[in-house]
Amino acid sequence: MRQTTLLATAFLLVSAVPVLAQAPGNTVQPADRLQIASCMRRGAATTAACIGSIAVPCVRAASGDRRDAEIVCARREEAVWRERLTLATQMLGRSLDAGGRSQFTALQFAWEGFAVQKCAFYGSAQPAARSAGLQAGCELREVAQRALEVERFAAGRGRRAPASPPQIIR
Repeated sequence: MRQTTLLATAFLLVSAVPVLAQAPGNTVQPADRLQIASCMRRGAATTAACIGSIAVPCVRAASGDRRDAEIVCARREEAVWRERLTLATQMLGRSLDAGGRSQFTALQFAWEGFAVQKCAFYGSAQPAARSAGLQAGCELREVAQRALEVERFAAGRGRRAPASPPQIIR
């Protein structure tokens, strides 16, 4: 029982704490949240097309150093997707039994590690002048794709009958 409680606590911590490098104080702007939500409402077939819908116009409109704009704009959109991922993770956690939450927690830890290493690798393989911007873009795509994946899975689980509560057998 104690192990289940610890795993459930770990699950909630994983879902609430972003691991990918995110600029400090990078909070979600309400207009950005609405823009992604509006894009998502257009249909399931276009959801992947929503990735970049904030960052790309943001970079185009930016004045000054394009490299800095790429990082700032990618982090700005990533914050929206990270928020969506956190909400989807919490929704999914409510629909899983203790074993499922444990498995999903392990999966999330593995995904976070993979995403961090993948983006660091791709960033380091680029010229130094482009490295940070490309790494930020990679992190944005990874978080957005994971948010979409978890949202779809959680929505599918929501249509099923909830799992029965654990029973104590004496």
